[in-house]
Amino acid sequence: MTVESGMTLRQLIDEAAKVKLALPYSPYWWGLTIGGMMGTGAHGSSLWGLGSQVHDYVIRLRIVTPDTAEEGYAKVRTLESGNPELDAAKVSLGVLGVISQVTLKLQPMFKRSVTYVTKNDSDFGAEAISFGRQHEYADFMWYPSQKQVVYGIDDRVPSNMSGNGLLDFPGFRSTVSLVVSSLRTAEETEESQGDANGKCINGKSTTFTLKTMALWLDK
Repeated sequence: MTVESGMTLRQLIDEAAKVKLALPYSPYWWGLTIGGMMGTGAHGSSLWGLGSQVHDYVIRLRIVTPDTAEEGYAKVRTLESGNPELDAAKVSLGVLGVISQVTLKLQPMFKRSVTYVTKNDSDFGAEAISFGRQHEYADFMWYPSQKQVVYGIDDRVPSNMSGNGLLDFPGFRSTVSLVVSSLRTAEETEESQGDANGKCINGKSTTFTLKTMALWLDK
């Protein structure tokens, strides 16, 4: 699928879905533009396949690079798979030119089955790598003060499997500025006073809220 660099990730996902295709890995926040993802080396979460970097699924791009005065000081180049310059351009973080168009190799649409399990963190270090190899979209939320890890058992399943959970992580939802300001003030106060108990209470409140809201899956 070929898209303009100003398209957002959410728009790309929606357009791909219309033709039953999907970008296999992407950042959690869908407000990024395609050009922004290329310019920052954005990635998803996985040790599988080509890896979770979005640029690994780019097979062609159009880039505007500096040129001589005779050429009008700029030149539009189209780079495709097999050209070593493509490998450089798609991880250049913007220093080689301005990427204006990207062609991504997408995959047939699929669903994901997600289960969250809370465990003691005593073996977290040893468990992390093996867990990541077992589940394509393995995820962790570690709460050291509570000595707990929430393991996200997350794997792809056929698109015709029942269930239609919506990815709706609370942390990325629109939040009233007064609420954000109040939370920040509370954290700064606890830091300045060395209030360890207050931070522990806040940590427990966070995990309770996430569990109550089914983490980020709105079923």
